[in-house]
Amino acid sequence: MDNISEQLVKINKTPKDYFLLGGIWVAAFFIVFLFVLLGFKMPSFFGILILVSAGVMYGAYKLSSLLSIEYEYIVVNRDMDIDKITARSSRKRIVSIKLNEVEEFGVYSQQKANALANRNFSCRFICCNSGDDAYYLTYNHPKKGMILLILAMNERTKSEAMKTIPRIALSD
Repeated sequence: MDNISEQLVKINKTPKDYFLLGGIWVAAFFIVFLFVLLGFKMPSFFGILILVSAGVMYGAYKLSSLLSIEYEYIVVNRDMDIDKITARSSRKRIVSIKLNEVEEFGVYSQQKANALANRNFSCRFICCNSGDDAYYLTYNHPKKGMILLILAMNERTKSEAMKTIPRIALSD
């Protein structure tokens, strides 16, 4: 019987994201406004400019939806997959790891963050919000090299992962 756990973590927008979102929409409305003014100056192109304006607004919508990010943790037996979901429509596998080969696992505290900052990792993946109770995991990936994962696992996902993570990898 397979041990399966799935968890979805929605990433909260930061002030920087809201500023970017506002910038996208202000720029889109400004461009549409310019096209409408240009359309009144050149009435023969008004229909085309309206279509281009609709395209600009659609592009702004698609760009702003890219700021909606979620991560999905999937634990199946000895494997863990982490996917990044953008705009609730695009899914990309970030990494797949074998939990029985994890080198370190523990609570991600400020002290541990300082210690990990000095270490050399080929990839660092932060797959949670900054204020979440997070865990860190180090793994030597066959293709990506030594990676650091920072995850906000719920109890079920954590317990399924802990069944396979070696005891020597557990750290405080």
